Amino acid sequence: MKPTPPVDLAEIKKKSIWGGLMTVGARAVIVLFSLASTAVLARLLAPEDFGVLAMVMSVVGFVGVFKDFGLSAAAVQAAESLTPAQASNLFWLNLVAGALLTMLTIAAAPLIGWVFGQPALVPVTMCVAVSFVLASLGSQHAATLQRRLLFKRKAVADIAGALVSFGASIMLALQGYSYWALVWGTIAGTLTTSLLLVTLAPLRIQRPRRGQGVRRLLRFGGDVTAFEFINYFHRNLDNVLIGRVWGADALGLYSRAYQLLMFPITNLRAPITAVAFSAMSQLRGEPEQFRAYYRKVSFLLALTSMPLVAFLAVAAEQVIGLLLGPRWGGAVPIFQALAFAAFIQPVASLRGMVALSSGRSRDYLVLGVMNAVVVCLAFVAGLRWGPMGVAISYSIAIYLLLYPTVKLSFRTTTIRMADFWGAIGQPACTSVVAVVAVLAVGNSVLMSEASLLLGLGLKLGTFATVWLAANALWPGGWQALRNVRQLFRSRR
Repeated sequence: MKPTPPVDLAEIKKKSIWGGLMTVGARAVIVLFSLASTAVLARLLAPEDFGVLAMVMSVVGFVGVFKDFGLSAAAVQAAESLTPAQASNLFWLNLVAGALLTMLTIAAAPLIGWVFGQPALVPVTMCVAVSFVLASLGSQHAATLQRRLLFKRKAVADIAGALVSFGASIMLALQGYSYWALVWGTIAGTLTTSLLLVTLAPLRIQRPRRGQGVRRLLRFGGDVTAFEFINYFHRNLDNVLIGRVWGADALGLYSRAYQLLMFPITNLRAPITAVAFSAMSQLRGEPEQFRAYYRKVSFLLALTSMPLVAFLAVAAEQVIGLLLGPRWGGAVPIFQALAFAAFIQPVASLRGMVALSSGRSRDYLVLGVMNAVVVCLAFVAGLRWGPMGVAISYSIAIYLLLYPTVKLSFRTTTIRMADFWGAIGQPACTSVVAVVAVLAVGNSVLMSEASLLLGLGLKLGTFATVWLAANALWPGGWQALRNVRQLFRSRR
């Protein structure tokens, strides 16, 4: 590996802010495309058409855990700059992995059709399998853009792929292609994104060569893949257990509550952590700057996620009533129980980013194993009380894991537990104060007699007012908010 040039802290700060804005903006555009496309396609296609693709994707989603064997993360976090030969070797390895997964999925297509009792799934699975090799074409190019903090180019590729996918699906649906409209739309979007990544990334592929020092990156990627494999099972075990023991109705309430809560959180957390991972990977040789950057990212993520989750929890009745309708009232307490975990989860999830960006993939894997074991035991323990018991047990497990896992992720770094608590103190306390105020107002006659929309507006107004006042009264709190604002203004 060739030596890394001196770290330009001002440039990393500027690119991080711009990259964060671009990534969040791209995610917002893609979400809007998705919502619009879903609304249109739901009127053009039958539920059975969506069901066909959903059955295929339930299998393809598992295979996708191995889609690049962690090589993209390995490239982003590399302590030294990758040579063109090393980057090229990783590209060829990604391409081979994508081709193998494509062939494996095609070979398994008849089995998938037999398991589901749907012969139509066989050709659909074979076509969707091609997306693995298509995605592998742009994996290392995307990693190059992320490592160099060129998020504008990556955002262009992601948005273009989403637009082509949704446009192709709608056009084919209008022509009566039923579920094939969804299949070809997925493939078209993946191909578009990969081609644009190859075009926009400053990476020129060479023929593969031996002896380029890729073995360490393969070990790193192996740990990341093992983590994703373990994570996949524990992320789906709750649905399996509830569906098996309590049936489809209970699972429907639980899954809708979970998905509704995680949708805004995931779309907020993912772009922030993507940018932070790239920046902290470059700062790993600057211990104090690494620590300072972590504190800023933790505060920013806590400042955006904690008030959001707190408000969704206290306004769950209105939010679920408006979005899902009156038949979903049983999801409200489940939603609130899960929100207790979601309150701390986004900022706690930065522990994995700390371990990866400092090059400790084995600690990252250990974190995954610890989390999976404790959470799976919690699912089993709470199952006897139904989906509500599972949700409460899950939230308790998240807080039991908090200290040991965060402590492990900080090992060998200059970050301390005091940095973690210091970063989340103001967002957590001010959010709790705002929740208490909303609960007090919620007991009034006016709130109890209000419509769902009016009730949501009253709670939002109360929460926002009290939250801002609590931040103003917090020692140095208002200045902290102004510093965040100044970060974005400095880039503008």
